[in-house]
Amino acid sequence: MSTNIFLVAGEASADLAAASLVREVKKLVPGATFYGVGGKRLIEQGMEVVVPAESLNVVGLSDWWDRAKDVLLSYRKILKVIEQRKPDIAVLIDLPDFNLRVAKKLKKLGVPVVYYVSPQLWAWRKNRIKLIKERVDEMLVVFPFEKEIYEKAGISVSFVGHPLVELVQPRRRYRDQAVIEKEPRIALLPGSRKSEIRHHAPILRGLIDLIKKEYPKAQIRVPIANTLSTSWVSEKIGLKPAEVSEDSWETLQWADVAVVASGTATLETALIGTPFCLFYKVSPSSSWLFRNLIKYQGFIGMPNILLGREVVKECFQENASPQKLFSEIKFMINSGLSRLNMASSLLSCRQLLGEKGDQTRAASRVVENLKKSRAISNQGSYGSPRS
Repeated sequence: MSTNIFLVAGEASADLAAASLVREVKKLVPGATFYGVGGKRLIEQGMEVVVPAESLNVVGLSDWWDRAKDVLLSYRKILKVIEQRKPDIAVLIDLPDFNLRVAKKLKKLGVPVVYYVSPQLWAWRKNRIKLIKERVDEMLVVFPFEKEIYEKAGISVSFVGHPLVELVQPRRRYRDQAVIEKEPRIALLPGSRKSEIRHHAPILRGLIDLIKKEYPKAQIRVPIANTLSTSWVSEKIGLKPAEVSEDSWETLQWADVAVVASGTATLETALIGTPFCLFYKVSPSSSWLFRNLIKYQGFIGMPNILLGREVVKECFQENASPQKLFSEIKFMINSGLSRLNMASSLLSCRQLLGEKGDQTRAASRVVENLKKSRAISNQGSYGSPRS
């Protein structure tokens, strides 16, 4: 019996995790075929990409209005493909506003849905848990504190650990303080979406000017997602193309300090153990929504959330200025003890995220749901079995 698996990985980080997941599922189900939404890494694993991941990359209200037509067309195309091909199981990764709508259609067709990487219900829009209960067969969560949320709601859930624990290696050494003060190595991570680059480019341009003025021998590198163009980013930020690359983990291993846009990259930086400060800026409309309707008052960065304290300085919206970020960089460069203490705290995040091999655990849950569905299908609960 052939096995067809529908998968949505609409972010650069999801594409990376999904590629490892696909590799592990294929070990358990030889000959399984995958199709859906993804990027370069999923294509390398042989997945048929019906809709490219970058088609769904939107952040905030203004970005949504600019991209609404593209997202809607992608959504309709996906629904059509699902109806025509009727997958045996679906794996939806993160991207809740999009994926929960897709899950509704899948559920109507009797397709079991495994949702990998939970929406941040603990931070905002907690009512989404009702939709998850209606449309998802099992949640695979990557943070330990998320499991209890779903258990209390009566939703099948497994804590599988975070994929980055296996994929990202901690740095082995730090350079001498005297060398760092003279020739600091600085990584600037602007975000993985074009909209983030547009919001962050003016900030980083100003920051680069301040760094070069204070530290003439400083080396600066900007690692970007593989969905972005190196030449486009270098032009926006004002660096040479050679200073922009896709090697984010290698760059973070190289850097003495970093400035990182909020997102998965903050956890990657923490797991590597590179001291950094966090920043983020959105459109005025999105900022107003976040502050006045969502009213979230907690930490933004996952390292701080995991550790329960502000280990990493968070610079959000008006605080995300070149001057403020430079002040944080300068402090980290000049204070070797503070920098090493931060690195030690960041590396402790690894112990909070579970053991390695999470993709093996995640793959086994996908296959168990597939077997369960087929057993029920053979009993007639979903009609005739798919082939």
